[in-house]
Amino acid sequence: GHSDTVSSCHFCFEDTKILSCSYDRTVKLWDVEKGFPVQVFEEHSAPVSECSLTPDDRRVVTSSYDNTVKAWDMETGKMLWTVEHESIVTSCNISCDGRYVVSGSEKEYTIYIFDATSATVVAHIQGHHKSTITRCCFDPDNRRVASVSYDKTIKLWDMITRSTSITINEGHSNVISDCCFTSDGHYLCTASWDRSLKIWDIKTEEFQCHEPLSLNEGHEGSVSSCIFSQDASLVVSGGYDKTIAIWD
Repeated sequence: GHSDTVSSCHFCFEDTKILSCSYDRTVKLWDVEKGFPVQVFEEHSAPVSECSLTPDDRRVVTSSYDNTVKAWDMETGKMLWTVEHESIVTSCNISCDGRYVVSGSEKEYTIYIFDATSATVVAHIQGHHKSTITRCCFDPDNRRVASVSYDKTIKLWDMITRSTSITINEGHSNVISDCCFTSDGHYLCTASWDRSLKIWDIKTEEFQCHEPLSLNEGHEGSVSSCIFSQDASLVVSGGYDKTIAIWD
């Protein structure tokens, strides 16, 4: 499908299509049944690190090592806007209401939040982490942004107070590679190179006093990705040991 590493993929259009992006600098929209691309987005000049869709599947946002985040119209394949960053962009995500985009940049380990329509910067949080941001995403309420990093910390930034509401420093003993919310925003799952996943109850105010649910011994190597099922009864994780684990 791609000529290099596939960095991100999503089902869309009621599971009839798949959107994927790659280090081959392209983003492709695939017809699941026919197995070939129906749309190819080719404006990036370096590896594409992530792609994210609006819930109505009308727009896609992509981040790249070419220092940009771009937005595209899914139907026409036309590029809508480009936001230049000062260094490579490692992650991007569009909020569930389609209003905002968050991106993680390598320079000063900064998080940017900008308006998804006008591409104007709403927040510019410098030094948010102490090392490369591996993943940043909105919660389902569009109120908080979670981010994880090579610095082994988990952070939640509040859109309303415009401040970091939660920092977890001791969650994992190695790089945190991915994070995801349940569809109700009650729990956050984090995946790490320490071979474990942890599930955090972030709706409870005093949650930091309680130990997270730890998922161990599913992988023999670093865990690279995680996602909850829609009903939050399962977590699926992928690892550098070439295995996929499904957790109850």
